[in-house]
Amino acid sequence: MPVDKEKLSELKERYDKSIRLMEEDSKSDPETEPFRSHYAARDILLEIKAKLEKLLASVEESDVETKLIYKSLLGFIYKNLGQLYIYVEEITTGRKYLQDCILLLEDFHTNPEAVIPLMGSLNQLGILQANQSETKDAKDTLLRAEKVYLDFNASESAEPLTTINDLLATNLENESGAGRLLLEKTYTLTLYYLAQVVCTLGEGDASRRYCHNTLKRQLEFKDYEPIDWALNAATLSQCFLNPDTLTHARHHLAAATYMMDGFEGRMLKPEMSEEEKAAQLETFKHRYADVNRCWVKYGLYILSHSKERLMDDKDDGGENEKKMKSLTLKDEDAMTFSLDLSIYETKITDQPVLMFEDAKEVYHFVIGHINQAKTYYTAETLASEYAKIVMDLSSMLKYLAFFEENEDDQCKLHKKQADHLEDLVTLLNPTYYLVICREVWYELGITYMTMLDIKLDKLKHNERPSPHALNKVNTLCDKGIKNFGKFIDSFPKIDETTSDEEMQLILYAYFHLGRLYYKKITPDRRMQFVHLENSLKFYNLFLTGCDKRETITKGMKGEIGCCREMVSLLPLKLAQINVSLNS
Repeated sequence: MPVDKEKLSELKERYDKSIRLMEEDSKSDPETEPFRSHYAARDILLEIKAKLEKLLASVEESDVETKLIYKSLLGFIYKNLGQLYIYVEEITTGRKYLQDCILLLEDFHTNPEAVIPLMGSLNQLGILQANQSETKDAKDTLLRAEKVYLDFNASESAEPLTTINDLLATNLENESGAGRLLLEKTYTLTLYYLAQVVCTLGEGDASRRYCHNTLKRQLEFKDYEPIDWALNAATLSQCFLNPDTLTHARHHLAAATYMMDGFEGRMLKPEMSEEEKAAQLETFKHRYADVNRCWVKYGLYILSHSKERLMDDKDDGGENEKKMKSLTLKDEDAMTFSLDLSIYETKITDQPVLMFEDAKEVYHFVIGHINQAKTYYTAETLASEYAKIVMDLSSMLKYLAFFEENEDDQCKLHKKQADHLEDLVTLLNPTYYLVICREVWYELGITYMTMLDIKLDKLKHNERPSPHALNKVNTLCDKGIKNFGKFIDSFPKIDETTSDEEMQLILYAYFHLGRLYYKKITPDRRMQFVHLENSLKFYNLFLTGCDKRETITKGMKGEIGCCREMVSLLPLKLAQINVSLNS
């Protein structure tokens, strides 16, 4: 029995009406009836489903071609019903219709008529399973969708595909290539969903690969919004911040910047209203600032990794250097885009740096992106994000100082770091930004202590230090004490309810305070007694805290040993000073 074209023509009209209800009329639905148009569309689709099931049942088993057409049409309707029921929050019914489509068409997955509704249903079921925490099942479902696509492309019978309207329309109404394009977009969604699912399962390498392939296919089929694509590429770059994949990180950031720069000149169209132009410009500035911040993280990683690498080399006699040279990038070609990005990629290295001049180039490159990000993330409008940017700037200065060999210049860089942090903490009200203030106070304490160590090293080589040099040591001690003190005082109470992460920082702050008080220089024996008393107090607080939280002290063996020694030594020193004061 041939296909009943008259009945299919009627179904096409009804189907088109259901689509209009969902895509157009639903926008005008009242708030009191948010799904009114969707329910009307559902009723039409259920009507079409019943008629198609009746038509399918009337076809003889030997008429394979007609049966396949009716099954394919029914598969589309099942898929549409599944999506619609999920949208109106009737999840169980929606899942059933998706499964019905898969069961109906899976044996025909290499047929042009069946592949699109089948893949669409597998995608929808996979993301539904993921949203309901059925992550492993979601991965299996999406891998089935990927296999359907690969099998279809490998089949010799592959033809330009058809959509539901192609099946319901005359040949003259069919749009050439529309089915193939729809299949490619559907497969791109499969990869996008897989990227999220395998990431949840902790499969980082697979997630990065799926993410990249999603972006690459969006470019290939021109199926993307430039700003969204750029932000996704920049975000993905952060997943490549590893020693052997820095080239990939830089490439994705370069692609993001390329996309934003290309879009800037054509984003404002004459037909746009002033409000639309303002909204578009705001979105562009916001997302370009985010791309710039990803560049900042890239530069920070270059310097931090370079520092760790050089420190490791000192410890292992150069074995790490040999190991790093032996690393090769895997799947390099598979992780690139067909774009000319050389103008962006040549601005910054993708290799660890060794010398100050090289580190300085990275620093200046990052400063440019920090300044651009700060044009959007300002202290007045977005204080929290502005604070994070300043903290990144502080970290850049700290890492740059590591590569500086001249002690005076090292101190200047740390002084610059401290100035930025002091300005930042002055801007912030601790009542509203307590977490950030704590982080700044702690970092300021570390910074002043680092400067103190540099100054003390210089004093070792000077038999008669000047009063100015001694005063500088005490000033740095006082500033460190002040900031570590603020950090500790910001906790209303420190007890068993304090988190391990916070407690670990508090213990380190105790240790640093003990050391800072011990390093203070004064000829006044009474003041010396007070400083040493404070030093002993904080060393004891450190040891007591460590005894109560042994689970967080694994990396503190050096500090614990030092404190135990000082707790034994300081009472003797205090006793000696006390004798001299009373003699």
